[in-house]
Amino acid sequence: MSHESATEDLDRLLSSTISAAAEAGGPRDETGDRATELRGEGHDPDRLIRASVAAGGRIETVEIGPRAHRLASHELAERAMAAINAALEDLERATAARSAGAVAGAELTERLREAQDLSMRQLRTYTRSLQDLMNGFESR
Repeated sequence: MSHESATEDLDRLLSSTISAAAEAGGPRDETGDRATELRGEGHDPDRLIRASVAAGGRIETVEIGPRAHRLASHELAERAMAAINAALEDLERATAARSAGAVAGAELTERLREAQDLSMRQLRTYTRSLQDLMNGFESR
């Protein structure tokens, strides 16, 4: 195997490793599948009303349990607001967790790139040294 081939093989290996790390660091949902859109879910303290929100704070669902129908309208509104706020807090936590994962993945990718650059420089230096040594033997 020539030194050019070894250098190219190492470069290809490190490049594919960086690509795999970048893809692996992408956002995933709780099942491990690729996450498409973040959601938050919440409920009032007595779990009479549930709410779910999507990214951007869009309210997707508000479910009112049968026992909540007995409440006065102002109490129903307060509980709905509590459920929606809990869902928004859940969405905020999910967004922060995804952002932290993306930062960690980007940091790993950058470190792998640095390792690739260093490895390639060291391999080239080593190869040149070996070539110089072999050229020295041939000239004797």
